[in-house]
Amino acid sequence: MEWPRMTECLRKRGFSESWLFYLPMNKKLKKTIPFFLLLSLIYVNPVFPSTPLKNLQIPSQFGTIKEVFEAPQAGRPGPAIIQIQDAHCNYEAQKNLAQILDYLAREKKLRLIMVEGGSGDVSLSFLRDFADKKAREEVAEKYLRDGKISGEEYLDIVSDHNLELFGIEDPALYDSNLDSFLNIEAYKEQGLNDINGLAAIVEALKPHMFNPELIELDAQKRAFKHKALPLVKYVTYLAESAQKKSISLSECQQVNLFRESLELEKTIDFKQAESQRSAFIKDLAQKLQGASIKELIDKTADFKDKKISAQEFYDFLRNAAQDHLDLAAAYPQFDAYMRYVAMGRNIDAEKLIREISELEARVRQELFVNNDERRLSDISEALDTLDQFLRLDLTPAEYDAMQADRSRYVTAGWIVFLSDSCRRYGLPSRPVASTVIDENFDALDSFYKVGIDREQAFMRNIARKINTASDSSYVAVITGGFHTSGLSRLFKEHGYSYAVVTPSISQRSDPSIYYSVLRGEQGELEDTYLAED
Repeated sequence: MEWPRMTECLRKRGFSESWLFYLPMNKKLKKTIPFFLLLSLIYVNPVFPSTPLKNLQIPSQFGTIKEVFEAPQAGRPGPAIIQIQDAHCNYEAQKNLAQILDYLAREKKLRLIMVEGGSGDVSLSFLRDFADKKAREEVAEKYLRDGKISGEEYLDIVSDHNLELFGIEDPALYDSNLDSFLNIEAYKEQGLNDINGLAAIVEALKPHMFNPELIELDAQKRAFKHKALPLVKYVTYLAESAQKKSISLSECQQVNLFRESLELEKTIDFKQAESQRSAFIKDLAQKLQGASIKELIDKTADFKDKKISAQEFYDFLRNAAQDHLDLAAAYPQFDAYMRYVAMGRNIDAEKLIREISELEARVRQELFVNNDERRLSDISEALDTLDQFLRLDLTPAEYDAMQADRSRYVTAGWIVFLSDSCRRYGLPSRPVASTVIDENFDALDSFYKVGIDREQAFMRNIARKINTASDSSYVAVITGGFHTSGLSRLFKEHGYSYAVVTPSISQRSDPSIYYSVLRGEQGELEDTYLAED
């Protein structure tokens, strides 16, 4: 099939237009919306229990294993679930997702891939009959860059793997989620404008109402949020502020581990560590024999090719050297560096960020000297949350916190306080409540509620499909980041073993691609070939 004909075949098929962070689509469902892009702050692996899933490896250049749960033997028998946390419409993430699936198909005989955004069979392997591999790659590459197909669909088109793509949506819930999104679109622009107006008033009041320490905390937080302040410096600032206020850090396990790794880092001469690593490997090779030498060569090659992580390689080296070399005595810098890498492996990025947020809140509470500071700070925090709420960018934990005290987010309740404060400090601003947000909060909220309901439908369809699938050691489930924690909990409750995998990603997605796809706006490809009809 010629390139234009293949493109047209894709278009007429009603092609899955993976939406941004949340809801993709297929021919049986309407287009819907994206939701939450979880940018992993640190790509590190926690220490896993000694289970069969512990032996699962993902080439480090493609992705990272974030979590592993092995169900007890009394749990439900069946394949282990590889739960891939998707970043819809992000080209880099989708290419790495395709590489992860390609690796699992080759090495682990993965065949069944279950995805959100579709219902039933959503495979695209039929397109292989219409063009050779080179032509398929050319078309699929352009669709992937435009956000019109996902990584699993790309692989299904260009590869020769015997894959089955299966949609796990409940169509009614899917359509309900789409309706909720369209409702949000009707209010979103005005709501964001209202939020920006109120936020400008709050920022103008802070220099008049906040004490110097509180102003400094607010400035540090803003700088960190906008990536002007590195994580290292923000954590250091919070820890030092906590110590000044006699706030215990004993419960901040991830923060403490992160700080310990920073202290260890200061003691390492990385140039020497690299030199000592080379010398160590040479000395070790001279002391090993036969199969052990071959394994050393193979592991070193895999590490250079990024097929195994640094931690996996260093664990192997340390074990291999146990009876032959004294690492700490002969190679102190390399030994310190390996301990540094191992320490980093135990840092859970999501837990670290959660602890940072909690520590920040504790420090702030100690800095307040009056109720006006406390009230203005609370309004500022609520405005930040509402901004994320309207942008469909809340995490499940943030959404749960919002639901715990919805009255906190009624903008009409702030106006008297803000108006009085503006008059007191001679500011000309006249705060106005956002009727768009206050009167439509339930409609806005329904998007999140239906999204959570969809997870139960996902679980039912996943379990049903696994029960009828052919014998396999692994199956894959691909959903957006918002669903990761909820599905992990459901997998555990239903007795399934699982591993959570995140594709590597270094750049944020372009929101314009997401919304263009969701609204069905034609891209350059479609414009070109629809004109030929």
